[in-house]
Amino acid sequence: MESASPPRAPTRNERDALLAWLDQGLREGRRGRLEAEYPLSLTPERRGDHRTIYAGAVPLAHAMLHEVTLRSRGARLRLGLIGLVYTAEPARGRGLARRCVASCLEELARRGVPLALLWSDRHDFYRRLGFERAGFEEQLRVDAVRCRRARRNGSAAPAALRVEPAASADFAALESIYRAKPVGGERPPGALARLAAAPDTELVVARRNGRPLAYAALGRGDDFGGVVHEWAAADGGDEGAATDALLACWESLCIRHGELAVLAGPLREPATERLHAVDAPRHAGCFALARILDPAGLWHALDLPRHGVVLAGDADAPLLRGSRGELRLTRAEALALLFGPSLPLRLCAWLDRGERAALADHLPFPLYLWGFDSI
Repeated sequence: MESASPPRAPTRNERDALLAWLDQGLREGRRGRLEAEYPLSLTPERRGDHRTIYAGAVPLAHAMLHEVTLRSRGARLRLGLIGLVYTAEPARGRGLARRCVASCLEELARRGVPLALLWSDRHDFYRRLGFERAGFEEQLRVDAVRCRRARRNGSAAPAALRVEPAASADFAALESIYRAKPVGGERPPGALARLAAAPDTELVVARRNGRPLAYAALGRGDDFGGVVHEWAAADGGDEGAATDALLACWESLCIRHGELAVLAGPLREPATERLHAVDAPRHAGCFALARILDPAGLWHALDLPRHGVVLAGDADAPLLRGSRGELRLTRAEALALLFGPSLPLRLCAWLDRGERAALADHLPFPLYLWGFDSI
């Protein structure tokens, strides 16, 4: 077998063949499928974000990075997402995918990105690359009856709200609604329309008197089947009406598709609180697998206190510095400190009362991206 190259970005002439190879391996040969699912990350301009190992001209393994800026609590945090990790079957078992992911991590660190995220159920595989579970996400099971019960005492009569598929003229207003959410990724103008055009995606809008009040997105290509992975309601002074509109969106999707899952982030929001009140079944879990690339840079980016307690050290040996000196943390402890859901007991015992109180004002930091931002 011809020797494998180091991981590298494809040339301009190799890009189309690489995407066709990924479609063959990850999307059962449906050519063009991945590019349709990920219109923001799989553009020709982002060719340099791919890391591929070749044997001659033949791809053997692949991973890619995608930078996103998260806005949350007034902070702007650069994140590096890693996805489309794949190895051709004859080349498996040689550690090639790990080399591609490691190359993505090296590139993100070179760019000064302090935190990397990915989504996978193969925690043991990615732990060898320094990834640990981080953050908080909730999944609620909903049906049309439960959504109807959750609406404000039934006061939003069906005739008062009109729920229908989004039209092209809606997207400027929907992007404004999305930007008002307390946590989310920054997107260029026009991005939501491109993302909503992904195959097997349904985006509905609830209007009152022609004005969009809320929207919800179900499905995205081969990901998020049966899952409402992005939703938002207008913040226009009538929170109850906007929440009713969002619940009406979920109800409409359930009428068409049956019981669905609704993803929710770490912050309490009126619509999900309504679902809790009607005992919607829910499952809480971690948000993503994460690796800290620059502990001090991440502490700074989260706009955390720069006196008393600080995070320092390197990616594999984070240190917590405080009044009692330095405490070496595991990667999992450092992520739990920053993103929760709870402070590790060892850290509680090490911090003094004032330090715990100061951190409690800032942490856990709400780490969350909505489904259209993932890869």
